[in-house]
Amino acid sequence: MTRKIRVLHMFDHILSAFGGTEQHLIWLQNMLDRQQFELFCLVFSKMDCPSEILPIQPLVLGEIFGPGKISFLKRIWAISRYICDNDIDLIHAFTPTDELIACYASLLARRKLRKRIPVVGHRRNIGYSLNRKVLWKGRLTRPFGMKYIANSQAAVDAAFEKEHISREHFTVIHNSVSMVRFGIGVASQLTRAELGLDSDAFVIGSVATLRPIKGHQTLLRAIRLVVDKYPQTRLLCIGEQLEIKFFEELQALTTELGLERHVIWFGNIDNPFRVLPNFDLAVLASYSESFSNAILEYGVAGLPIVASNVGGMAEIITDGENGFLVPPEQVEMLAEKMIQLIENQETRQNLANCAAERVRKNFDETAILQQYTDFYKNIALGNS
Repeated sequence: MTRKIRVLHMFDHILSAFGGTEQHLIWLQNMLDRQQFELFCLVFSKMDCPSEILPIQPLVLGEIFGPGKISFLKRIWAISRYICDNDIDLIHAFTPTDELIACYASLLARRKLRKRIPVVGHRRNIGYSLNRKVLWKGRLTRPFGMKYIANSQAAVDAAFEKEHISREHFTVIHNSVSMVRFGIGVASQLTRAELGLDSDAFVIGSVATLRPIKGHQTLLRAIRLVVDKYPQTRLLCIGEQLEIKFFEELQALTTELGLERHVIWFGNIDNPFRVLPNFDLAVLASYSESFSNAILEYGVAGLPIVASNVGGMAEIITDGENGFLVPPEQVEMLAEKMIQLIENQETRQNLANCAAERVRKNFDETAILQQYTDFYKNIALGNS
């Protein structure tokens, strides 16, 4: 019987069960074939949510060794021992911190295992979180010749331009959309009454964690212009409220713009497909985005889409064909496109139909999972 490939997933600090990277980790651990892979998981620092969210129960090193510089070194040694004890074949590190730690831990383990343990990095944004500290970590990992997965070509380009990582080191594997999750969500759909919506309202919806980078300020100002012309418009915001101070600022802006009756801050939901059928129009006004899960979800739900033209958005949406793209932070243009769709039902339906067809054809879960399977195998067996 062929030995399973042993893959270690490493994450520095898990903030939430609903972040894009965390959701991707959960998806991988749920979906990878256990006949081909044996999975392991380490969290270097801490978890701010229950560890049970992960299908593979993680070893949280920060809870064992505590904080501090001495603890940091102890944790690296612990990872090295863990790699040896479990005869790991491949480490998939999800943040720059993980990449640095994994490279040096694997180097320590190499002497005992007498084999090279490849480390795979990941890029899921277009560099908005880069700072000197992150760039410094990247320079320290560069001699290891790591391979990387990026969820968009835009992320590859950003890493090349800002981190000076060769494009040849990257493999693009887009995010996928789960039709099973879609079916489960629709089957447990919330009603408009449960969402606090009038039956005759025109609902513009946005699914995005409440963080400054997601562009809620621009969206609110654009909605003010839409409501001036179409008072029956309602904005339904779905997303985890991670930063309380920022949420308070959004509430204050809502009041300042006189939108209290028109904006609903619903908070987080376990499955966005439970609410998407209530949207008449879906919007994402992010200032930076590599490859948006929300846009994929909008598409497969058959919604007309207006999104800011940042990062990998154009890898999903062709402007005017399966959605509208507008420059980021352009309040008037964003409002104009939303008004155009409110006024033209035929255009809304055509965009929605094309969006659903493209997402289902190009971002099928089975096909994306096979790309991961092939990538892991090639890296672990030294074929890439």
